[in-house]
Amino acid sequence: MNFRQLEREDVKPLQRLFMESLSDLIRREQFEDADLLDEEVERLNTTVQDSFEDETVQIFVVLQGDVIVGTAAILPPNDIITAHVDIEPNVPEIGCMYVAPGAQLQGVGRFLIHNMRRQLVANQQTAFYLDAGFPTSQAYWEERLGPPLVTIEHYWGPGAHHKIWRCPADEKET
Repeated sequence: MNFRQLEREDVKPLQRLFMESLSDLIRREQFEDADLLDEEVERLNTTVQDSFEDETVQIFVVLQGDVIVGTAAILPPNDIITAHVDIEPNVPEIGCMYVAPGAQLQGVGRFLIHNMRRQLVANQQTAFYLDAGFPTSQAYWEERLGPPLVTIEHYWGPGAHHKIWRCPADEKET
């Protein structure tokens, strides 16, 4: 696997990864919101464009051969995080993290978060925030990062919580 910063020629394959990953996630989570896929893909595409114009937004990709199988971003904390956590200066969010359905359960996510943490250290950032609204994503992150800093009860509706983590960038501190 190869980890590197997003390049302009990656935009179309990355958009396909977003559509494929989100479609699969929404189907598995049995969400009934017809607009969710389009809204999320639009938000992600805006973040991609921001990464070419705003130095506070960095997007990275994981490649197997010449195929993008994963992605994540380092960016300013999103509105949900800033509304529920006292944000610390120079502590970004790791967000927009997706692994292609066909590449899941093969260590891509672990490889991606490991390299994102290395990038944070290289950026001289000591910690990061991460949030998740989908139950399977929350379970994945609880297994890898431990209990969340904050659980926002019923954020997405009855029984549908949102979780926020604050983690050290250096994995040895986890």
